[in-house]
Amino acid sequence: MSYDDFTPQPEPQPQPGASKQRTALLIGCGVVVLVMLCVVGLLVFGGISGIFSIFSGAESELNVAVIGPNSAVEVGDDFSINISLGNVGTKNVTVTEILLPDTLLAGAELNSVSPEALTVDEAEGNTSYSYDLMIAPTGEETIQFNFTARQAGEISGSIEVRAGASVFAQPINISIIESEVVVATDTSPVTELGEVIPYRSVVQIIALVEVNGQLVEGWTGSGTVVSEDGLILTNAHVILSDRYYEVIDLVVAITTAQDQPPEERFYADVMQADADLDLAVIKVRSDLDGGLANFSSYGIEPVVIGDSDTLSLGDQIVIMGYPGIGGATITLTRGEVSGFTSEAPYGNRAFIKTSATIAGGNSGGLAATPRGELIGIPTQVGSGDIGNMVVDCRPLADTNRDGFVDESDNCVPTGGFINALRPIKLAQPMIEAAAAGEISISETIDNRAQEEFEPEGDMMFVEDFSDNSNGWNLFDEPEGTARITDGMLVFDVYVEGMVLWSVLPDTYESLVMVADVEVIEPAGDSNFGFVCGFVDSDNFTMLEISEDGYYSIWKYEDDKYVSLVEWTYSNQIAAGGPYLLGAYCGPDGLALALEDTLLAEITDPNYVPGLVGLTVESWENPRAKIGFDNFYIMEP
Repeated sequence: MSYDDFTPQPEPQPQPGASKQRTALLIGCGVVVLVMLCVVGLLVFGGISGIFSIFSGAESELNVAVIGPNSAVEVGDDFSINISLGNVGTKNVTVTEILLPDTLLAGAELNSVSPEALTVDEAEGNTSYSYDLMIAPTGEETIQFNFTARQAGEISGSIEVRAGASVFAQPINISIIESEVVVATDTSPVTELGEVIPYRSVVQIIALVEVNGQLVEGWTGSGTVVSEDGLILTNAHVILSDRYYEVIDLVVAITTAQDQPPEERFYADVMQADADLDLAVIKVRSDLDGGLANFSSYGIEPVVIGDSDTLSLGDQIVIMGYPGIGGATITLTRGEVSGFTSEAPYGNRAFIKTSATIAGGNSGGLAATPRGELIGIPTQVGSGDIGNMVVDCRPLADTNRDGFVDESDNCVPTGGFINALRPIKLAQPMIEAAAAGEISISETIDNRAQEEFEPEGDMMFVEDFSDNSNGWNLFDEPEGTARITDGMLVFDVYVEGMVLWSVLPDTYESLVMVADVEVIEPAGDSNFGFVCGFVDSDNFTMLEISEDGYYSIWKYEDDKYVSLVEWTYSNQIAAGGPYLLGAYCGPDGLALALEDTLLAEITDPNYVPGLVGLTVESWENPRAKIGFDNFYIMEP
């Protein structure tokens, strides 16, 4: 809700009585720095990283390594060339083009590229693959080209990587030889797809959460039994709390028959969890009466662990789990390996892409070879590539507190469809640690690389809140107040689910804002930060952090809520204030920063410049009191 006691012209102004809510969706990495403003001797915000090209300009500093096969390749065999890119400078580097020599493409057939190029153009002597791949300082990326050898001979030449005006060339030498003819002597039966279906090793996991003082089923996921004493591999998001619900306990339901719903039999504890990998291992604790679990007495054989490194494009896989939609019994889905996705620091096979369309409740379940060997865990509720948004969301609660359960609400783990797997190789250390009785739980996704920059900018506005000579809109209403007192702009929020803002009377095209923020009277879950692009009470953008350790970027566009960056947890925010917050707003992008860390950045193609200012929002608890001081605006 916002209030306005002034009417400057011709700028549009916030309207009294407007009430807005908000939800969630993901991204983020980067930084903001402080510089000394010599003219006024004040500590000011020095700008935000080279998020966008306006803050870059130094020559690229990039380490390029080309890794091909380490021995001769037979005609007909598959092989890969990995181009490893490491930013060793202090500025963002954007890789724009990869050039492969014609000698390589003449001797081998290109099957796939990961990540895929934006465009492919043939030229004399080479083929160009264009990219817009930004790499932060200390960051690493790998581009993988997958081939099939087609013609015997020696391949030589160089692979070029272009980043801005810089060109990096690395030699490539590959020997392709004629394949040897091997006479098969093994007459053992060939294992057909689906011959081994270890369905009894798949369980359903039920997260019990507290809602209005009652313990209820929050969501379900799937898991795979990996030991005789009841270790179960699953996804971290299936068993960990989120911003909206605290997981109180876990129930494990076992598969007794293919055509029957799973039977709830055990409570379980978390042994290992890694939110970055989205993998977890739980262990049955007791039966539902609190007695000994006696898991081994049920005769559930642990699944055989396979080798995910041996997978190739086109390999057949079987996925099993409890989808949570379209029926209560276990579901089998067939597919094939359709690609691989790299992710630092997990390497070129951080995700296995599959052609299968897997319902979201299968998350945490089993992906196996035709021989029943566990090679992956259905993991990503989305389209399969890192950073893509959740699809087919099925919200179960009014997470944005607008009074409706609809598509504007936050997804819970049962929603969506999956077409990506985490390889079992990444889970094996966690299984081994859990088997040894070790407990390790990492509940935050906060391991992105940090960057430090000193972009130039002109100081446009300085506010110490000694008075209101700059024309902030102040108000005193039953829902809340905004007033200047004791050298601060102070917001009091009296009711839950309320957004308050105060804006300046001028419009800015692109700007960097910074402010000191203090939680004077905590509510426990209030949010606060910046508002920009304020056209009216139906069109504005918010960049916020919360008392309980989250950040987000969201907006209202034509009175419709749009989430730009999901509410995401940060250890740095959770450590507590006071806070030094910074933000960038402009048609070329939005960014939110805390101290020297850029929390989130995103481009909003529909951003419209407008008024700017400060905001405070209550969630479930009223009576939040937040103060802002030392507010600055810089023109980047």
